[in-house]
Amino acid sequence: MLAVMIVYAQGGNPLNIGFILQVAIISAISSFGIAGVGGGATIASLMVLSALGLPVALAGVLISIEPLIDMGRTAVNVSGSMVSGLVAGRFMKQVDDDVYNSEDPDTKISRAV
Repeated sequence: MLAVMIVYAQGGNPLNIGFILQVAIISAISSFGIAGVGGGATIASLMVLSALGLPVALAGVLISIEPLIDMGRTAVNVSGSMVSGLVAGRFMKQVDDDVYNSEDPDTKISRAV
């Protein structure tokens, strides 16, 4: 995303298919060692920008708002994990609907343990 914004700010065309493929390939390769590292998006963006020959100094904008972006990304990941766990549990018929729909928080804890 940062590379697209910077290319557009530099007067380039971020919708060029060649540029999109370059960003996708470089991002995929550079993200192998970044997964699970706190603030890894900043490091990955520095690698992508330098590989594309774009000004790395503009990544300072990302550093200032990265914690907010990271919180949103984490919320989406946790939500997806909870939904996929529930779907898998329902598919395998291991979800007790009475406990799941119960208003009593003690019921959920005691039956889960």
